[in-house]
Amino acid sequence: MTFVHASAREWAAEHSTAMAVRLGRLETIAFQHHPGIHRHFGSDGALYASAPRPQRSRLAQTGTAVLVTLAISGVAAPAAAVAVLGADRFEFFRMDAARSVPLAGVLFLIAAVTQIVLLVRWVRAGARYDGFTAGIVLVAAVFSGFGLVAFPNIAAYPGSTGWQNWYPATVVTFAISVLSLVAQLVRRGTRRSAPVAEPPAMPAGGDPSEIARLIAQLPESERAGIEADREAALQILHARGLIDDATLARARATPLGQLHSLDDEFAA
Repeated sequence: MTFVHASAREWAAEHSTAMAVRLGRLETIAFQHHPGIHRHFGSDGALYASAPRPQRSRLAQTGTAVLVTLAISGVAAPAAAVAVLGADRFEFFRMDAARSVPLAGVLFLIAAVTQIVLLVRWVRAGARYDGFTAGIVLVAAVFSGFGLVAFPNIAAYPGSTGWQNWYPATVVTFAISVLSLVAQLVRRGTRRSAPVAEPPAMPAGGDPSEIARLIAQLPESERAGIEADREAALQILHARGLIDDATLARARATPLGQLHSLDDEFAA
């Protein structure tokens, strides 16, 4: 759960009249920039503190970058290799065999390494069907299949000696990509699912002395701003008829960080 209100007073102004007021939630929102404190504010504070943060971890960002790189090289390398080998024949552009053969060979070598890495990564991730990876290996299988035919055929061109040295990379690309594709199809009944998070524990509330100690560590100006936000929110709830005079008085008399204890009393 993420905070949709910038302040407790904003929350109070928009609170539905059909819903019961939870003062612990009010104070949690006032302390929203301090999860280490509001996590002690009963069930509401614990819920907000345990919610995953929207920003992605550095590890997740790195994993995405690696996957994008593999996707680009896995598709572009074999396609470019076939384009290089077939350019002269279809007169797309002129490149003699002395240059096209080693260039295509290097590209197929890159494709072969990419297919091996993709296969290992897929197996380590649980070997579940992944349409994105299956699309990459399908493209590699098709273009490396063309390469298996194109390399021997280019032997008829002048300066094409040495193509045999690059042929194994094409064979490996084709073999690994076909193996990966077959494995993906076999595992099509299983798909990667998002992990289900355990529901957070909902404590009744932290130790009042510990909460007071944590709040006392805040800068005076920030603590005063939180108190002012709490007071304004309480006034708004009272003006809107969502809490009565007695509740307002008790809330004002409750130490900062302890409004959740009133929710417990009301529920009892």
